[in-house]
Amino acid sequence: MSTRTLTVAESDGVMPEPPVSATPPATNAYRPDVQGLRAVAVLLVIAYHLYPDLIPGGYIGVDVFFVISGFLITGNLAREAQRHGRVRLLSFYGRRARRLLPAAVLVLTVTWLMSLAVLPVTQLRATAEQVRASALYYQNWLLAHDAVDYLAQESAPSPVQHFWSLSVEEQFYLVWPLLFLVASVVALLSRRAVGDAGARLVTPQRAMVFLAAAVVVGSLISSVILTGSEPATAYFVLTTRVWELACGGLLALVMHRLGRPRWAPLAAWVGLAAILVSAAAYSTSTPFPGSAAVLPVGGAVLLLVFGYSGSRWSTARIATSRPMVFVGDVSYAAYLWHWPLIILWLAARGGTIGVLDGPLILVATLGLSWATKVWVEDPIRRAPRIARSTTASLAVASMAVVPVVLTTAYLSGLTEYDGELDAEHPGAAALADHPDYRVGNVDVETLLPPLESVREDLQLTAANSCSGVGQRLCTFGEVVDPTLTVALVGDSHAGHWSSAMARIAERQDWKLVTAIRDGCAWTSAVQVDIGGGRSTACHAWGADVKRRLLDEVRPDVVVLSDRAIRGTFDHPEADPVSWAQMGQGTAEYAADLAAEGIRVVALRETPEPGHDVPDCLASVDGSVRGCSTPSGRAVREGTPLVVASEELGAQLPLVDLTDLFCVRAVCPPAIGDVIVYRDAHHLTEVYSLALVPYLEKRLLATGAFAAAQ
Repeated sequence: MSTRTLTVAESDGVMPEPPVSATPPATNAYRPDVQGLRAVAVLLVIAYHLYPDLIPGGYIGVDVFFVISGFLITGNLAREAQRHGRVRLLSFYGRRARRLLPAAVLVLTVTWLMSLAVLPVTQLRATAEQVRASALYYQNWLLAHDAVDYLAQESAPSPVQHFWSLSVEEQFYLVWPLLFLVASVVALLSRRAVGDAGARLVTPQRAMVFLAAAVVVGSLISSVILTGSEPATAYFVLTTRVWELACGGLLALVMHRLGRPRWAPLAAWVGLAAILVSAAAYSTSTPFPGSAAVLPVGGAVLLLVFGYSGSRWSTARIATSRPMVFVGDVSYAAYLWHWPLIILWLAARGGTIGVLDGPLILVATLGLSWATKVWVEDPIRRAPRIARSTTASLAVASMAVVPVVLTTAYLSGLTEYDGELDAEHPGAAALADHPDYRVGNVDVETLLPPLESVREDLQLTAANSCSGVGQRLCTFGEVVDPTLTVALVGDSHAGHWSSAMARIAERQDWKLVTAIRDGCAWTSAVQVDIGGGRSTACHAWGADVKRRLLDEVRPDVVVLSDRAIRGTFDHPEADPVSWAQMGQGTAEYAADLAAEGIRVVALRETPEPGHDVPDCLASVDGSVRGCSTPSGRAVREGTPLVVASEELGAQLPLVDLTDLFCVRAVCPPAIGDVIVYRDAHHLTEVYSLALVPYLEKRLLATGAFAAAQ
């Protein structure tokens, strides 16, 4: 067997046989045990995506990849700095472009073209945006934004969202080499300040170790803090993940100082156990990354330090087996291909991944990965003319223009619906004015808003960023001397009445103020997160809104609405028990307002279809009748606002528009040829506007708006 030593830039791997010397191998040596570690990482990720219930924490494979990448890249940079006295940035970026872009661009282009053929039209806009973000390596920030954007959280997963981790790595590659320049400057300044003694004390290598350690500590602290306060954002952003790559980098910088103790094989097994235990014990409910990421990251570090051992008891005996090395060799392409195959397979066949589907997708992934490596990655990476020329290597980056142009062309061709109704699209009037209205199977292509843009039919608060996670109050209307000041308060289901309320306010000369926080009902009860996690963020928001209503806004009327989706700290399940607690908390706040002379009205929770309406209508067999929901399932009883209204009686009248959503025991997804829901439960703006005359009449009938009559 050949023992040829390859540089990391050539192999991105690691000597066909594990070394048996008393010191660790050089980081430029080919180590098949590292390829085996890569295989473990990618197989965990694939298994998790195929069968999440089987490997609930398999997502930690990404963290193992981060450590390996930081280790190999930093070793490469350190050798270059030692050999040439500096890091050649353009050369480094050129090598990265040669190594990563060809396969990535191929997968993105093929995935987009297949998406056009397979995915529902309702998912193509989001997919195009994510393909473009992936090609330009800011996908993690886009997903972080969508994770905070409650209205985007329930969107179907795109076939390229796994590129978030590659975006993190690329951002790391962009910044990390600059630290070597900073380390050189620190060493130079030290020499000038202290002379030769300073030069011996503060070398560029030592300065880089210090900087790397500082990044590890700072980023880990940031990860723990942000994971505790904004876990959805923390999962994707660079600042919470860079410590994992920096751990690998720090190891590469000090690896040459480490020996091989007798207990090295045991330490390697401990490292492997840490990875496997976290994959089995963690789940989507585990706060991650935060402190939980220390276990898989620590396991990867132990395997990188001690997994090279030649002992017969070493993990290297498994890691260097031919199957593991093969999977490790194609792991990058396998990571690229597996997720699009899963999503497109599900889109084409429907349902879930079956017992036989998983192995078939795995075989297809490995086959495509091998072909990509042999016919795309290796020829471009090793082409002599490209490898010898930094300019040519950087020119490879121009490949990214292909998926960017394709998706931008699609997005630019989309038109937004202007929201105007006509005789052929009467919306709610078709049901309200015709007692004999029946749900029929109209051509879904004639419905408004058009299916390709229905998800962008946002309400006023969402379109104006007035419904995020902050404490922002928004005011609509420029009435100089309003007859009333009306406040709309609640979660996104209050927000989906904002356009209609603004239209009514305009007609009645009211000033409309909105206090919307997505996912948070306005109640004194302490709510759990939608996923069941304990957080006091919603409670703090609700208390602050009450204070501001009483001290700052002083509205004449407050209109409440929300969605029955959360439980409480006392009863985390979202059911009539917790809804009763939530309703009592809402009644408490409403009574506090009433005691100050502020009238309060509640808009009953709207019926919920229980499925994504646009996707259902856009499916191959989608129809208005087929996508309807029995009213007994869509309309829930004992919800918080119903409880609150029953407790306060006339102090909290309940406006119920259920009869304008459901007819003859079914709640259709479209009424009067207008699509009712933009997702699984939020109203389209156009349908809410179609409800304006009926909502206005019922609000005024409560007597709470007497000054406007």
